[in-house]
Amino acid sequence: MVKQKDTTIYNCHTHTFTIDHVPNLFGKKMLPLLYQVVTMRLVKWYYLNLTNRNRRYRKLVHYKNKVKYFFLDVLKFTIVGYWIYTLILFLLNWMFKIVSNIIVIDGFFSKQSKAAYKRYITLGRYATYSKQGQGKVFDLLEKTYDKNTKFVVLPMDMDYMEAGKPIANYMQQLEELLKVTKNNKNNLLPFVFLDPRRISETINLDGVNSYENYVKRNLSRGVFHGIKMYPALGYYPFDTNLIKTYKFAQEYQIPIITHCIEGTVFYRGKKKKEWCHHPILKYRKDKTKAPISIPLKQKKNYDFTTNFTHPLNYHCLLNKDLLSEYLGVETDLSKLKICLAHFGGTKEWNRYSEDNWNNYNNNISHLSKNEYLNKKIKNTLNHGSSRTIWWNASWLSIIYDLMIQYEGVYTDISFIIFNQELFPLLKYILEDEKVSHKILFGTDYYVVAQKNTEKALFQNLRSYIGEDLFYKIANKNPKQFLSTNFKNF
Repeated sequence: MVKQKDTTIYNCHTHTFTIDHVPNLFGKKMLPLLYQVVTMRLVKWYYLNLTNRNRRYRKLVHYKNKVKYFFLDVLKFTIVGYWIYTLILFLLNWMFKIVSNIIVIDGFFSKQSKAAYKRYITLGRYATYSKQGQGKVFDLLEKTYDKNTKFVVLPMDMDYMEAGKPIANYMQQLEELLKVTKNNKNNLLPFVFLDPRRISETINLDGVNSYENYVKRNLSRGVFHGIKMYPALGYYPFDTNLIKTYKFAQEYQIPIITHCIEGTVFYRGKKKKEWCHHPILKYRKDKTKAPISIPLKQKKNYDFTTNFTHPLNYHCLLNKDLLSEYLGVETDLSKLKICLAHFGGTKEWNRYSEDNWNNYNNNISHLSKNEYLNKKIKNTLNHGSSRTIWWNASWLSIIYDLMIQYEGVYTDISFIIFNQELFPLLKYILEDEKVSHKILFGTDYYVVAQKNTEKALFQNLRSYIGEDLFYKIANKNPKQFLSTNFKNF
């Protein structure tokens, strides 16, 4: 009897957290002065009360339209009054468009402010489901796909980003997610968030009151299927408080998904003095002198928090010599199974494609792995000084090299798949045997809703790359990535 082909689809990067789990002052460092007024609570109130999803609001709009059209019907009996009304309305609209084009309102706002606005809109749209919570958000996701689809759901611990308090903290978010999981055991695969500050804060507590113990226990029992990390919230991925959990994850082949792109969710506090230089990476400013740490001089949060997210940090984590020197004790995490989510981001893909002037962005090819790793082939991990690579190499190039260098490094295409201009390069990479088995399908639902619908993202990608490549990244690769010593997929 011929074994039936497994057609299960795995979306390896989704979210169900709601506006209640986002810190109230989310706009801090992005909306100067306004962030204390335009809070998450205000956004939630607006969407619940002043949009067409609110019954009272819909009734108000209905009565307003009745009055408007009654007024217009009356004016029809006085032709002069009707035409005066129509002319005034036309002139006001015309003047508004002219003034808007002259002022160019959009130009007054920074890139970060625009990104924050889009994130507010996305969160606000889902605020109307806040009473039903994460269950409703997941239900909307589930209905977009075929029944034989499984979803990796990634919670977000934003309690330490110094942007005020959310309505419901991270542990409450996690508790709610587990309740939703009980009702969706067959297709919801929850991960658990890992933040070194939560580990440090609870390190001396007994039993599962210690967050580190809580994480390990629930991973071993299959309550959680993997670990989620987000260094942009204010820490390096090689933080000493994470090492014990990493060792556990490596021993039992627990998958880790970590944020590797710039974005609007980042640390909102003040930059610490020790963040002005890289803790591990060094370069020679003068060949006759000892190497010195790479300087990291950015001052704005949006800029300096990308230092935590930079993919070279994972070379520091996975390279035995670099990590051991940093920790002061021999430590080998080179077999860690870790997905650098978002493949660096759209900006870095464009940077790779548009930059033909340095050797750090000419590395992607269909050469065999043996040929590629030959010392004559220059790549971002062996070519030039670490400082030059840090500032000049695209994140796409670095992640590509990390996947080739380290057995357990994966990536996913979440969020970036909204940009169909990237599809030709993506398909080329998916046909590269060195890395094609390490790329995962994910969408970043519902965050990516600001760019396109989930249905369109899924269908556009599938139709472009074809069924064989799609099932590779949405079935075969995810099963390999998600399987642990506790469970096989």
